[in-house]
Amino acid sequence: MDKSLLQQTFLLGTLFLSACSAEAYRKEADEEVYKILGNKREAVLGKAASKNRSVFSINAAKHPLRDRLLAKIKAGKAPLVRLDLDHALQIAAENSRDFQTRKERLYLSALSLTGQRNRYSTIFSGNANGRADGTGKDLSSQGTASGSLNASKILSSGARVLGGFLNNFVKVFTSGGGWNVSSLLSLSITQPLLAGFGSKVTLEPLTQAERNVIYEVRNFERFRRTFCIDIVNEYLNLLELDNTLKNQEANLKSLRLNRERAEAMAKAGRLPPFQVDQARQQEFSAQDRTISARSRLKTSLDRFKITLGLPVESELQLDRSILQKFQAFGVEAQKISSKEAIAIALTHRLDIQNSKDQLEDAARQVQVAADALKMGLDLSASIDVPNQGNKPYKMNFHKFQWEVGLALDLPLNKVAERNVYRSSLIAYEAEKRNYSLFIDQVIQQIRGELRDLELAFRSFKIQEQAVALAKQRVESTLMLIDAGRASTRDYLEAEQSLLSSQNSLTSALVDYVLRKLQLLRDLELLDVGKKGLSLDPSAIRLWTQSQKKEKSSKASGKTSRKKSETPRKASKETILPKGKNK
Repeated sequence: MDKSLLQQTFLLGTLFLSACSAEAYRKEADEEVYKILGNKREAVLGKAASKNRSVFSINAAKHPLRDRLLAKIKAGKAPLVRLDLDHALQIAAENSRDFQTRKERLYLSALSLTGQRNRYSTIFSGNANGRADGTGKDLSSQGTASGSLNASKILSSGARVLGGFLNNFVKVFTSGGGWNVSSLLSLSITQPLLAGFGSKVTLEPLTQAERNVIYEVRNFERFRRTFCIDIVNEYLNLLELDNTLKNQEANLKSLRLNRERAEAMAKAGRLPPFQVDQARQQEFSAQDRTISARSRLKTSLDRFKITLGLPVESELQLDRSILQKFQAFGVEAQKISSKEAIAIALTHRLDIQNSKDQLEDAARQVQVAADALKMGLDLSASIDVPNQGNKPYKMNFHKFQWEVGLALDLPLNKVAERNVYRSSLIAYEAEKRNYSLFIDQVIQQIRGELRDLELAFRSFKIQEQAVALAKQRVESTLMLIDAGRASTRDYLEAEQSLLSSQNSLTSALVDYVLRKLQLLRDLELLDVGKKGLSLDPSAIRLWTQSQKKEKSSKASGKTSRKKSETPRKASKETILPKGKNK
């Protein structure tokens, strides 16, 4: 063989290997994984939920908000972040450590699937090597070079096919002459006839890997919805603390005015001194409560910054109007029945689908374990074709060699396989119990959430009435004091009742919104967007199936019944009262 040809072959091989850089492999892995996840999301969530297949990316965002804020802090500036709820959700999806961890878990499940798919594809391999050896002073009396190209594939029947082409080059340098070449073209196949036969057994690792990605897609969607509720929970709790602080400040201002009024009336002899002392004592208590409320708010804000992955040194400005928006869209008596809610949950819950599919996995594992108890019997066949003379690529098909054989593996000791089979039976029975228990738990959960939601609704309505009554009580007590028919203690008690009612109203609204979101999540009806996280306040409206049909009929003009299809307007009375003027 010509020496220059060997050099060219070696050079081409080196260039090919150098082109396969680590970065190229990373991009190849990402492309394959994202394609898999796009297909699986479409299979799980439907085409509408996965039109844009670029919605999932494991890569960190370029120039994230955290880095920009840190740069400002380093420059000596105090960054202010105006943070509405939707912005908070986007930041959480971008910066949250938990969110990134779950994305990586989903990515790795699809990456594992690419390995299993590769295992059942046609796998090519090749190698080349050369050496020189000699004896004594003849250091290079002989040179050898060899190269091979192989291909293997596992068929769904369990057969393993192996094909290869081998070249050997030998040259004795001391005797002169050219290269002696031998080539071999080979093909072999091994087909299990008993144990290991059939696609159910052979393709089980691939089947399980495919289903594992489906499970992770469902788990990730459930996580996104739960994570969204967690962020909303923290955000609304911050607003509740902020509202409590505003109410405390308004209460402190009112008590200060009352103390000044009491002092003036005492000087005029219209009020005994001990009532002035009562007014001062209540003012001091209000100051203490205001300081405590401000401290709790700042501490909770710092915790929320960590949740969002933002620097603790940054300042947050929240959108207080979101509570009114939630009230406008969602505080209404729940009309969905327990029976209908349970039916929706059992049909749509992604975790129920996972549990059901895992029961099927356990049943398949029993079949695979039972197959391993069979006797082994493999049929094998092979054929080898040599080259003609000293021509490496010209094969002599007239002198091929063939071989056919049977290999029998008697089941004389199957203790390990027996134990695996028995364990798989136990695991299957346990999985059936777990599935049955999970269904019961979901039913119990939905029934409980409906009761809690109804309780939250009634509590909100009661607190609305309590605030209105407390305001009237404060106003009437002031008029009675001016008329000399009420004491300072009466006014202080009225103010305390108003403060308590105002705080309870906000707390009741937050509780209602969160319970509504939890119910929607557990009915698998909560929409948190296709990319990152987002939540429309109108999403907390829950339509029953009958309401949806009626709404659809109205839109098409098939019915004239007058049932509202649009969110009712917000009450004129604010849910965040800050004092008498509210």
